Amino acid sequence: MAKHTYLVSVITPDRIGLTRDIAQTVVDLKGYISDMRQTIVSGFFSLIFVTEHQDDVGQRLQDALNALLPPGAVLAVMPNPERVRNALPRAGQRYVATATGQDKPGIMLAIADFMAGHAINIEDWSTLFDGPHVTHLAYVTFRDPPADFKAVQAAFRETLAQRGFSAQLCHEAIFRATGEVAPIKTIIQE
Repeated sequence: MAKHTYLVSVITPDRIGLTRDIAQTVVDLKGYISDMRQTIVSGFFSLIFVTEHQDDVGQRLQDALNALLPPGAVLAVMPNPERVRNALPRAGQRYVATATGQDKPGIMLAIADFMAGHAINIEDWSTLFDGPHVTHLAYVTFRDPPADFKAVQAAFRETLAQRGFSAQLCHEAIFRATGEVAPIKTIIQE
């Protein structure tokens, strides 16, 4: 029997227990959440996930989630996301980009413009605010491995330095080795 797969996106004001209630809805429809990302942005809960079911439950899933969510919530249920899953193939290793400094308009654009201009795909990006100070943290991959990675690193640092930011671009293993408390050997072997 073919499985039915759905990509679901939810945006709604945050409340305790929301992730549990959504997961229970999926389980009640005999589903399995195979991939997900959940975060809070300015008090709004944002969840995107892939769920797999033996039966075609798309409309029942949509109805059950709509009944669970408050008026004004944004809900999208897309069937068969596997047809677009590999639209942008992941090329090789993952890198971490960080930029930190006094928050100001245009920083996010400067980072995104640099990444696009160097054929770097942003897979995950978050911001951490501490008063007027902000840290951008992103996981990125190169479409094609750069011929001169050190030159790309230097260009990223220089681009953000011109805007008063300290920036770094390094391989994920290096970032983890310098940022996690764990034996380096175990981090590198993962």
